[in-house]
Amino acid sequence: MSRILDEVCAVIARLPADDQEKSQLRETARRYHRACGCALSGVFLIVAIVASAAWLIVADPFRWSLTAVCLVGIFCSGLLGKAIGIGWAKARLRLLHHSLVRRIASERGLPCRPARSG
Repeated sequence: MSRILDEVCAVIARLPADDQEKSQLRETARRYHRACGCALSGVFLIVAIVASAAWLIVADPFRWSLTAVCLVGIFCSGLLGKAIGIGWAKARLRLLHHSLVRRIASERGLPCRPARSG
């Protein structure tokens, strides 16, 4: 496991919650950790295919070089969607960690962050 997932699981273990809620939180954290970005990549690919098809239909005059540009654009949009999907899941995992830390602090009556000195 990664360091952030280990930290999230450790925070979940310290939560004053029932086992069912902890189990759901662990599953959410694991889902964020192993996200591959395929869903968002698929959306980006569909949009790129539709846009490329529309561009090829509207292009006047048609040139084969447009087809190559469309194929490169489709490929790059798939990679971009995958990268954004993975980054989004990792950010959500970090946000889950921060929200759980704040939740523990607020339930114990502790300040969420130490006060800064002048």
